[in-house]
Amino acid sequence: MSVERGRQMLSAQGLNLFAVLGMDMLPEALLPELEKAGVATGDYSRLIMIGHGGNLMWRHLSEHGLQGDDPVDDYSVRLARRFVAEFLDDCDCHVLYPGKVQVPLQKLGTVAGWHHASPLGLGVNAEYGPWFGYRVVLLVQAEIPVSVDPAGPSPCDSCADKPCVRTCPVDALSPAAMPDVAVCVDHRMSNGSECAYTCLARHACPAGSPHRYGEEQTRYFYGRSLESIRAWLTNT
Repeated sequence: MSVERGRQMLSAQGLNLFAVLGMDMLPEALLPELEKAGVATGDYSRLIMIGHGGNLMWRHLSEHGLQGDDPVDDYSVRLARRFVAEFLDDCDCHVLYPGKVQVPLQKLGTVAGWHHASPLGLGVNAEYGPWFGYRVVLLVQAEIPVSVDPAGPSPCDSCADKPCVRTCPVDALSPAAMPDVAVCVDHRMSNGSECAYTCLARHACPAGSPHRYGEEQTRYFYGRSLESIRAWLTNT
């Protein structure tokens, strides 16, 4: 096995966030939920998280064309499976995310040291700010070292101006509370909303500004979230 070489392969393809958690490090409610969903958690020894920070992943995807119903997930899972096959001796694995099981991504990200809480309701990373994402979470049967990143100080702690809060056009954000999701969703769904395919508050965040998504990447991810909101509203 060569976890480090595998990590370098993933990073070169834009999946530059990586963490390995022991099963005893997982949020308390996660294992029962996985068992309830039919996942034999006792068959695995580690949970691996793979993510992207910045826009390198998007540049790789754009070079090869955005093909299929979900090119980002397809790309990410394909590389994750390659990582297991080539660098973990093709050990037993189970992809939890993307998938049907509800995975508490932000709680896992906190354990992994990937982010701090922010007024945006998104995690904010010490290097990438709010410009990162969770791409794959999988269980593996491999006795590899636990690996988490030191969280470092939160960028929000030294940000006195809070431009994200000031920039939100519907005052859905607060420095001391979670966003008012209902207000945000209602505005995004309104005709001609300037927030339909972007987030003005997120783009106002100074943390990780060199890693901000470009217009195409932003529109893709916010377009996907808009589709999810519409589907949820249709079924409620």
